[in-house]
Amino acid sequence: MIAIQVSLYPLEQEDINKALEVFWNILKKNNISHRITPLSTVVWGEEEESLYSFIFKAYRAARKEGPAVMVTTVVTGHKGRVSELLDYFKM
Repeated sequence: MIAIQVSLYPLEQEDINKALEVFWNILKKNNISHRITPLSTVVWGEEEESLYSFIFKAYRAARKEGPAVMVTTVVTGHKGRVSELLDYFKM
């Protein structure tokens, strides 16, 4: 299992929510498990290649709203360990 914490920072945009909504909508449309936190979005799944692909697809779509920076932190391990991380991010 893999979990990726994604922080997306739209730059030079009057309304940063547009880029963030585009990013989140890509995840939703593709049924990517995710949790939105105040400072990042955490995504997780079993298929590492597929998850990376959808994150970058969402990032490319968000950049159409304007420049953006994306920072990721990747955690891999058995489901129990990743679940501990996800529990930490519950709001």
